[in-house]
Amino acid sequence: MWLYWSRLPRVVYALTSHDAPIKPKALSDLYPRWYGTRELLLHHRDPYGIEVSREIQIAFYGKVLDPSRPDEPRDQQRFAYPLYVVFLLAPTVHMDFHTVRMVVWWFLAFVTVLGAVCWLRFFRLHLSLPALVAFFAMLLSSVPAMQGVSLLQLGLLVSCFLSAAALSVISGRLFLAGVLLALATIKPQLSVLPIAWFALWALGDFRQRRSLLAGFGTTLAALILASEYLLPGWFLRYPSALRAYAGYTSAKSLLGVLFPATLSWLVSLAALFIAAWFCWRVRRQPVNSIAFAIALGFASALTVSIVPTVVAPFNHVLLVPVVLLMILHGKDLWRINSFNRLACVLFCGFGVLPWLLVLVLALVPSRADQSWLLSSAPLSASLALPFAAFGALLLMRRLVVSHSSTTNADPTAAGLAVG
Repeated sequence: MWLYWSRLPRVVYALTSHDAPIKPKALSDLYPRWYGTRELLLHHRDPYGIEVSREIQIAFYGKVLDPSRPDEPRDQQRFAYPLYVVFLLAPTVHMDFHTVRMVVWWFLAFVTVLGAVCWLRFFRLHLSLPALVAFFAMLLSSVPAMQGVSLLQLGLLVSCFLSAAALSVISGRLFLAGVLLALATIKPQLSVLPIAWFALWALGDFRQRRSLLAGFGTTLAALILASEYLLPGWFLRYPSALRAYAGYTSAKSLLGVLFPATLSWLVSLAALFIAAWFCWRVRRQPVNSIAFAIALGFASALTVSIVPTVVAPFNHVLLVPVVLLMILHGKDLWRINSFNRLACVLFCGFGVLPWLLVLVLALVPSRADQSWLLSSAPLSASLALPFAAFGALLLMRRLVVSHSSTTNADPTAAGLAVG
């Protein structure tokens, strides 16, 4: 997989850029965020402003884009994050971007591994050394991790924040979990549904769980106010920056890309209703229950399926907890009936399909180099995983009843399923 990625660097930008006469320089997704941070902190310029946007476009395309021309690139490469992302990038403003790229590359690889470690500890999943090596090898060579690290995508950091929040909750550190969830809002489209589930769960037993909401509200308010001090009025102007971003990125969800508009809306509403109904029913369950884990899995799977602008495969790193749920409870599903066994086989098949396609491409390197369709096949195949994950979670719902029955019959049982 790493050899495939290094031989075909253009696939790094698959599904994240559009065909255009002007090809952007490989500055990565981090550059607009870094440049805007540097201009704000060192030169007190508005990163959302027209002048800064033009300078970023010149760096990427060698010219200022004209949105009225149909042959111009659609991605305007603006600074479109909440302003408080500058606090995370502040240590890099005195570095040149070449150094920043190397530092952030290693940092994102580290947080990808750290996020997986948090999920392993959340599920109390103890793997043997060979299994652990295999797990991390497949994680770091997966399409989401490789594309995210190559593009320097801060979504990997958001995923780490969410996994650390889950681990904090199960460890009883609810205020810290709220702090981490607030930090995850640097990419609100990735964090909104997981945060919604954490909030619903906290409201399910407000007296015992209110410190999570306190940590979230306090930290988010502090981030917004500190950003307002740096750039007065940014919070009121930010919605217009979001609308512009949605306009030049087409703002479609994965379902919206794959299906006609009417069908994608119907499927999205149906999936959202199923997940919301399940989450509402289990909102009072303890954090160490399989119900909590499945609800969090639903939030992650819906994020990469129905949320606009969350289309690229690097966002699928959010599905790591669903993969671990399958490792934990695949045998339970397998025993139920033949339909569940087929679903388990399909889930595993979709999971390993990108690696299988890479092996096929290795046998036809000359054709792969000449064919964009062949070279992008592993990336395209990875788009099936969110649907397989959602289907697996639908089947796992029946395990909630069985584990609840076990817990009621034996108060000393693990109470849960995760571990």
